[in-house]
Amino acid sequence: MKLEREFFYDEVRDGFYIPGIMKRAWGAGLTILSEVDRICKKYDIPYYADGGTLLGAVREGQFIPWDDDIDILMLRKDFNHFVEIVEKELPKDMQFFSMSENKGHYGFISGVCKNRIGFEAELLRNYEEFPYLTTVDIFILDEFPVNPKEEEAWTQLILMLGKILQTIQYEKEDKQIPKLLDQAEALFNIHFDRTSNLEHQLYLLLDAVFQSFNNRGGDKIGCAFYHFFLSNMIFHKSSYEKIKRIPFCNIQIPIPEGYDAVLREEYGDYHRIVKGGGHDYPGYKQSEDKIKETFQDKWDFDYYFNEEDLLRPKIQNLRDIMMRMEEALAVSQKELFKEYERGEIQACLQRLSKAQEDAIAFGNAIEQKKGEGCESVSVLEKYCEALYQAYMALSEVLPVEDLSILSATVHKELKQTLKKPLSYLKKLRLALEKDFKRQVVFLPHSAKHFESLRPLVDALLEAGDTECKIIPIPYYDRYGDGSLKEMHYEGDNFPKEYEITDYRHYNFEAELPDCIVINSPYDQFNQVWTVDPAFYSREIKKYTNKLVYIPWFVTDEINPKDEEDGKAFYNMKYYVEVPGIFHSDLSIVQSEGMKKAYLSKISQFAGTAVRKKMSKKISGAGSCLLGEKEGKGSKGVVERFRRFLFKA
Repeated sequence: MKLEREFFYDEVRDGFYIPGIMKRAWGAGLTILSEVDRICKKYDIPYYADGGTLLGAVREGQFIPWDDDIDILMLRKDFNHFVEIVEKELPKDMQFFSMSENKGHYGFISGVCKNRIGFEAELLRNYEEFPYLTTVDIFILDEFPVNPKEEEAWTQLILMLGKILQTIQYEKEDKQIPKLLDQAEALFNIHFDRTSNLEHQLYLLLDAVFQSFNNRGGDKIGCAFYHFFLSNMIFHKSSYEKIKRIPFCNIQIPIPEGYDAVLREEYGDYHRIVKGGGHDYPGYKQSEDKIKETFQDKWDFDYYFNEEDLLRPKIQNLRDIMMRMEEALAVSQKELFKEYERGEIQACLQRLSKAQEDAIAFGNAIEQKKGEGCESVSVLEKYCEALYQAYMALSEVLPVEDLSILSATVHKELKQTLKKPLSYLKKLRLALEKDFKRQVVFLPHSAKHFESLRPLVDALLEAGDTECKIIPIPYYDRYGDGSLKEMHYEGDNFPKEYEITDYRHYNFEAELPDCIVINSPYDQFNQVWTVDPAFYSREIKKYTNKLVYIPWFVTDEINPKDEEDGKAFYNMKYYVEVPGIFHSDLSIVQSEGMKKAYLSKISQFAGTAVRKKMSKKISGAGSCLLGEKEGKGSKGVVERFRRFLFKA
């Protein structure tokens, strides 16, 4: 079995964010399923996809986005055959478990699992770099009674035993337990060994009761514990008489030919998308916690918020310096008028001489960066000429000790001469804005994910008042222990109508762009892939005053208080509890509703005080991947981005 590397990357499907580590869980599950399938084919043992696996296979030909494991089922007789041969057939790193075979296993679900966690290289390679436990669950179909009286007695026994079991599990010291055991023994002629583990006895007894009516000619079948304790699911035996194989990811899996009736019984309108339901999500959470505890020194996949991540040291780039130099010249010019009004002609001459020296140095600096022919250099030359004229005009009145004796006409002419340089400074500001446009650097890693930035790039290029640099950056796949695998660079795959800058030829330290835009926020905390460490957000923010994060994806809206959104809200940890969110000066998310979801996750992760600070750094202006309905599309992104970019 081979899965393409693209299979394992984070994606959004049906509006649901699927983290890469879940993709690895799927891959590991498929590895186990392939082994189960091999064994079943070898010994001619029928089995069927079940639950979410069956639903995903029928509806999508792959996993349901919010599913986290693989479910299959067998008829009881086929399961018993499987039990007889499975252990001798499984590879050493897999094991079979069931209640009858494992005394420590309490539960009616059997399965085949990867039998250990860790970062051992061979184990990681065998299971698609997935370091945690994962299981293919096996459910068992038993026949139900045909005779109503037998069914009633059967049902009462199961419910009574189930009640005793739950009481023992959740209220171990309940004084009613001995009484309940006595009642069950009297009613159903059974016996409990009170000196042994009662919980295990009850599980085994219930499992035996479930099998009571097999091979009795009934046409109703089901997973008895599901039927009695979880939901009322009963199937017609004919639904499972024949098998058909259909595509599932990169393999073919068996499903019951009567799948439509099966799915309707379990899900009703199974074509309707429902994201809730299922067990605790994700299924690998417990073994993830275990591996953190066991391999502390090797675990490096969790980001821990630090207040320093919100700090923003001020960076001064060449454009800032140029604008401040213009401002300094303007301030000096205003001081010149004050000195003239006070009659300090010598001070005026010194100021004019200094301004001319500064302007010449200013022009040389511009030519060195931009070359000859810049409009701002031409304006500076005219400014220098105006300074010279002002200097000469003031030099002629320098012998006059009392300026009050000068005529009003002479005063007027002198003031006009002194104002002339200031008029060029106003032109200089406009010329500098043209010659030194704000530089915006875009750092996408993937040609596909460039789509989340493309409308913004187009709008900025059309406006013509910014310089856009599109710099695709390299990224790496990662092994299960976090070490880097092969490097990928997709610069040649970007749309040909855009000028692409090679990341190796751009000097961030020298350029210090006005704004850097990223759409990958993970830094090293994505377990499946990472951009080159030189482009982590914590590094990139050293080179700009404005780091902007725009997600490469959109999801359905997420309400943290809605139970159906529980899995989606959990998965927000993979793209909210990451450095890029906290290092960025602005994050533009798809809506105001999603901004609230982000802040709710941040509050859960880092506390309410951090949430308040982050509220100012997250905007729900929209996404370039959405239409313009309700202002959620690229128009909202462009407007919010430009306000931020041009804000002083």
